[in-house]
Amino acid sequence: MAKEKVKHLSGVLASVFAHHGHITKEEAKEISGLADREFDHAYDRASHIADNVMQHEGEKMDKFLEHFAEEIEKWTEHFGGKIFK
Repeated sequence: MAKEKVKHLSGVLASVFAHHGHITKEEAKEISGLADREFDHAYDRASHIADNVMQHEGEKMDKFLEHFAEEIEKWTEHFGGKIFK
């Protein structure tokens, strides 16, 4: 279960790079190791994050980290909010 959550988060992160043209969508999928359906979900999440960051005025990296942190929290709730024991 934890492995799939990490793969999802890797897919989201790689997909953000794909959204901004640094790598291809296929490369992002390869990096994630996700199946097609799961990767499509991660890619959609990355699209949402990328759109929110680009609409933000000011330091975009801070906004990216904020949104990616929200995604991490969502996908790690089953750890009880304590990834770092």
